[in-house]
Amino acid sequence: MTLNIMDKNEEENLDNISKRLKYLVESLGVKQSHMAEKLGLSPSGLHYILNNDVKFSKNTKKIAEYLNVNEDWLLKGEGAIYDEARSIKVYDIPIYYPDQLKLYYYSNKKEPLNTRDFMLTSTIYRNKIIAVHIIDQQFSPKFEIHDHVAFEEASHFRENEILLVYLAQTNNVVIKHGVNLSGDIILSSNNTSPIKLQSKAGDVIIGAYRECHKKVAEI
Repeated sequence: MTLNIMDKNEEENLDNISKRLKYLVESLGVKQSHMAEKLGLSPSGLHYILNNDVKFSKNTKKIAEYLNVNEDWLLKGEGAIYDEARSIKVYDIPIYYPDQLKLYYYSNKKEPLNTRDFMLTSTIYRNKIIAVHIIDQQFSPKFEIHDHVAFEEASHFRENEILLVYLAQTNNVVIKHGVNLSGDIILSSNNTSPIKLQSKAGDVIIGAYRECHKKVAEI
């Protein structure tokens, strides 16, 4: 995974950690809320690093490891963005629109599910994983319109985990928190009434939330 080549003036303008990190976040399409969660930082802590011309941060090492970039470049602007000695393997996650998934599950998986759009990840997942192109604000502010959100197929999920679900009776694909309640799975989200998952009626948990990008990163 590489970034677009910067000209000399651009590179000289990236004269502190904040500017270099903001360049990476915007170029790679990294979702700040997801990044903060994975780094164990508060959203306000990451926002501070990005927007206050920070010249030193104790979090530089783990940020560099998370983004797979050269720590010396992030900290001091020295060397290449990517360490040439480091081999970075990336994986494609297919991106679908909700309507594609609705048709696929409505037809009991008889319709082909194809896409030409992919998002890149450096994380390898054990189970089948897909991404959904967000087209509405049903799970705002965590996911915004045009985000690409990845979900991994899972037979079990953690309490209150974010799930991608196909609801057969309404032929709809939704993103909800999942809760086990007295043997039933209850789906909920902001400003909507809870829904009981009806597996016998054809409801399907497609997957559990894993990561979110603002756009497809370039190779």
